[in-house]
Parts: sequence; C-alpha cells; structure tokens
Amino acid sequence: MTYSVPTKVPEQLLPGKDRMLAAMVPKDDQVWFFKVTGPEESIATIDKAFETFVKSIEFSAGKPDLAELPDGWRRGGEKPFRYASIDVMVPGKQLDISISKLSKQDDWDKYVAMNVNRWRGQLGLESSEDKWAGGDSIDVASADGQSVWVDMLGDPSKASNSMAPPFARGPMSGSMAGGPMSGGPPSTSPAKETAAPKADSRLKFDTPEGWRDGKKSMMRLAAFNVGPEDTEAVITVMQAGGDLRANVARWIGQIRQGQVPDDVVDQAMADAQEVKVAGRDAKRYVLTGEKADEGDAIDATIVPLEGGFSMFVKMTGPAATVSDQNDAMVEFLESLKF
Repeated sequence: MTYSVPTKVPEQLLPGKDRMLAAMVPKDDQVWFFKVTGPEESIATIDKAFETFVKSIEFSAGKPDLAELPDGWRRGGEKPFRYASIDVMVPGKQLDISISKLSKQDDWDKYVAMNVNRWRGQLGLESSEDKWAGGDSIDVASADGQSVWVDMLGDPSKASNSMAPPFARGPMSGSMAGGPMSGGPPSTSPAKETAAPKADSRLKFDTPEGWRDGKKSMMRLAAFNVGPEDTEAVITVMQAGGDLRANVARWIGQIRQGQVPDDVVDQAMADAQEVKVAGRDAKRYVLTGEKADEGDAIDATIVPLEGGFSMFVKMTGPAATVSDQNDAMVEFLESLKF
C-alpha cells in the first residue's frame, strides 16, 4: 500500500502575520514609546482606539496621565524597562500595550529611523532607508515636537535576535572570552539545562577566578553565578534602555521590598562611583537594604551607549556575597571591551 504525503502546509494551518502599532512622542527631554504587537486580526479590533489614545494622551509632571483608559483597558503588572503596561482583552486573546521612555537625541530623524528599523527587525522585515524607516507623522497635541506613528505587518518567525538593541546586533571585533551568551531576568533559582548559544564577537572580557557560567537565554550578553551555592549571587551583562534614576529606584525597591523614598534614591545617586568601562564614563551603584550587611544587595554598573541604550553589569544576591565579590567585579569591569 502506498500513501501520498503532501509536502505543502495547508494554507489554513500556516501561521498568520503579526501587526505592530507604535508611536514615538517627544516630551521635554524624553521620548515616550507606545507600542502593541499581536496577530493581525486581533490588532484590527483596537487599531482606531489605540490611535485615538495616543493622539489624546496628556502628561502630568512629565509623565503620561493614565488615570482614565478606554473601556475594557486596564493597567497591567510592572515589567522591566517600562513605565506602564496596559492589558486589552480582545476575542480569544489579551493584548499587551507597553509604555516606556528613552532620552531624546539631537538627530531626531536618525533616532526615529533607528528605532523603527529595530521594530522592523522584530517583525522579520528588512531595514528601510526611507525617512523614519517608513513611519508617518501623527498629531499629538501634548507633544513637544513632531510625533511619529508606525503601522507594520510582518512575520516574527523570520526575525533574527530582534529583541536586542541595535548596538548588540552590530558588528564588533574580538571574541567572547568568558562563556556562552545568557539571558532573561536575573534569578537565583536553579537553572534548567539548556544548550549554550554560540559565542559571538559583541563582547570581550576576562572571567574572574571562581565565576561560573550562569543561566542561559537570549537577552543576556553574559551571565555568571558566584559565591557558595547556598548564598549564590547572579551576575548579568545586558543592554537595554530606561531612565537612570528610575532604574536605581527600582533596584532599591527590589532589595528593600517596597516604595523607596526620594531621599534614599537621591543618596544612592550621589554615592555612585565614577568608573571607566571600555573607555566610557560609567556609574557604579552598590545598593543595600536598610542594614547593609543583611538581606540582599545589588552591585550595578551602567555604561551609556548610543541611541539611548546602556550596558548594564549587575550582580544581585546576599549582601555578604556581593561584598566579597567587590574586587572580582572591579577586575571584570576593567577587562570589559565592546
């Protein structure tokens, strides 16, 4: 008996395309990003409402006023590098609207094109040389200057490392010297065994003695576990955006478990160490709980990059372990090149 096996996937089983709606709204010295991505048919149910929401956004004390949202929209949980998230239920799916900000750059057209091309990469689209990489103008009455609207359709399965900032995907010299690439949010829980991604040339460093390869995933350029296994700290190297003070406040909140008074954040900002990393001026923050030798601590260095992004070198773990690794962290920072 013979069988005829089709070699072409039926059209009804092919994955649909994703659609992205996004806006860049300049305000004061910041640029606010409003973005939602999802299946084409799902985004079609909110496209007009999302555009109206962006056009009518108001700012209070330099931040978007989200007190009143369209019917069916609600504030979502906190997520890294976001000012806010909004959950929108549509038939069969919950859409996630992200709101974030980055520092404004002098060359607006170039800055817009860089970000839009990054989004194009997330949808598996080729970069565009057009003005704003194909983005259009949108009238936002509260904006300080021209806002930009993006409406794109693509296939995310064709994307290549589209989550990484442009600097991370650019060509760089040298070789990865300290182990496989790693990623994901910092975690002190046991890591599942995963295949190590191939080393690439975006980063060079010397691995201090005793540092062990950490949890692996896409977002991290490097990751390590340090210290005794029962009091282990996690070190990550990754690139992202975000406001400097907001990051420091969030980190203090992580180790002090709650809202952090402004004067505590002010003191942490003032106590930052001025360091050089890969020839760039950087700031190193050693953050502890109310009792410096108890609970968890964070040792984080922020290295400004181009396009509003920064390199984050962050160690999180028990205060004693973080303190013991001070000299090793200095050695690692001095060896970094990118």
